[in-house]
Parts: sequence; C-alpha cells; structure tokens
Amino acid sequence: MKLKTVIFTILTTLILVGILLVYISEQRVTMSPTDRGNSAGNLHNSGLFFEMDGKVYFSNPNDSNCLYSMNVDESKPKRLTSMGVKYISGAKEFLYFYMDSTKVSGRVKGLGTATNQFGIYRCRTSGRSQTCLLRDFCGEVQLCGEYLYYQVKPNGGSLHKIRVDQTNSSLVSTEYVSPVCYESGVIYYTGVTNDHNIHALYTNAGDSISPVLYGNYFFPVVQGGYIYYLNGDDNYSIYRTSLLNGEQNKITMDRVDCFTMDDNYIYYSTSASGREALKRCDLTGSGTVTMFNGVTNSLNVTSKYIYFKVYGNDEVMYHIPLDGSAPASIFDVKVK
Repeated sequence: MKLKTVIFTILTTLILVGILLVYISEQRVTMSPTDRGNSAGNLHNSGLFFEMDGKVYFSNPNDSNCLYSMNVDESKPKRLTSMGVKYISGAKEFLYFYMDSTKVSGRVKGLGTATNQFGIYRCRTSGRSQTCLLRDFCGEVQLCGEYLYYQVKPNGGSLHKIRVDQTNSSLVSTEYVSPVCYESGVIYYTGVTNDHNIHALYTNAGDSISPVLYGNYFFPVVQGGYIYYLNGDDNYSIYRTSLLNGEQNKITMDRVDCFTMDDNYIYYSTSASGREALKRCDLTGSGTVTMFNGVTNSLNVTSKYIYFKVYGNDEVMYHIPLDGSAPASIFDVKVK
C-alpha cells in the first residue's frame, strides 16, 4: 500500500472517530438528583423566561414564541428553535421545554415549516441536539431532580414523569395537578378533584402524597422556609405560611390574579376595578409600589427585569428594569 493511501486512511479514520466521539458527547445527558428547573412563580405564568449561568432563555413573541437566548442585560439575542415554546427549564447545559408547532417562525423556510411537532423537548443551551422526549399534548412541565414531571391534557388530564434521558416514563397521579412548585425533593400542589388543599408529593419516596395546608389555596411557591399562595377563602389575597411552625400571614390586601417572586420581592397583578396594576412588595407585604397601570399577566422575573403582557394583547411583551432605571417599555427582540 502506498504511503499516501496509508496516511489518507489514518486521517479518515481519525476524523470519523472524532465525529463519533462528538456525537456521543452531544447525546450524553448530564443529570443530578439535586437539579431544579425554573422558579415556580415563572412557571405558574407559563415559564416564558428562565435564567441560568448568566444567560436568559425565553419565548420570543416577536418571532412566533420561538426559544431564544440572550445575556441577562438583553444583549446578543440568538434564536434556538423554529417553533413556539413555553414552560422553559434547565440544568447542567441542557434546556427542557414544551414545544408546539402551531406557531412557526416566519424566518424559517422549506420543509421544516410544514411539520407537525409538539411535545416535551430537550436541547443543549446552544440549541443543538434537539430531542423530542415525549410526543403528547402537555400542560405544565418542571425539572425535578433527574425527572421531568409534566401534565398530560387528554382524557381529563393527569400527571406523569419521565427521566431526562428519555427512560422510566410513568403515571404519577390521575389528578391534573401542577408540578411546578418543586423544592428539595417535594412538589407542592393544589388539589383538583377532591379538595383545594395544598399537598406535598415526595419524589424521593415513591411519589407518596400527604396534605400540607387545608383550605382553598392556589399557585403555591416555596421560598425561604415559607409557602406563598393565593387564598381563595380571602378574596385571593397572597398569604404565606411557615413550613417550620405553620404560622400564617396575610401579605397583600389586593385581590391578586397572578404573581411571581425573586429573593427580595413579590410581583403581582391585580385587576380590581379602578385599581388595575402590576405591583411589587417585599416578602412580608410592606413597601408596596405600583410598577405599571393596567391589567397584566404572564409575569416572569429574571435578575435584571420583570417581564409581562397586557390583557388583550398576547403578541406584545413588556419589561421593566428591577433597579427602576427606566419605566415600562415594549420588549422588542429581533434577530436578522
């Protein structure tokens, strides 16, 4: 065999081995029992924004709700999918989300625009290696350790789970309960079928369930040893209860439509007649300020901005800097 042929064969083999190793590396899913996805507050508001490792991943209403990434200061936006997404979560350089082809980017041409893709997907934070983990019509999705817990809509709705490497899929509950409030191995959710108590589902103990709070309580968020929720027995004001001693406190006087939180503040929407506004208060309910006048929804918070929509205009997203350096304005992100 000639020397050139030998060299060509060796180089070709090395290239093929390199391609194979890259492919194997791309498909290997890193996971941990301590992984946790997006905040419960954001996911209660459709999980349209998710911050991880200095990046924000978001559903862009300016481009058919496709998944985008950007820096936390909103610079360097990049489109990652060609179809609409929500319930965005992630951990360890992977993103998880529900994708629905009912909205396809107008910037994508060709055969891909005609496909009917829906279900729960996984991809790398770069957008590479997009994999459909489950083809079904799903509701809320949350990353709970090594598993994605998700709602399935057909037949009255139910709760399921699947491991992030696409194994061990199983039914968790025949109730259409929300999995988004996850903390340290426990999913806190409002009962649907028999009551509206808040229950705890222990993911590390065979998905066993026990009641936590008795009442008509909705949209639980666990933070700092407290569980925050809307109290349906008191005009849907925000309350919190200590998980340590059970002490209950009223946080807002307003009737609240939806809320999200960060480590310092609660951001909430009220549509009470004549007082329609997006407001902010601290975690005890003091220091309430009005951030925007009008009926708002889809509240999602990052370390730099609060994002929201105005009732009746789902195609436009607004944002306000958390430091108060600018008033509310339209969040307009386009990638040429």
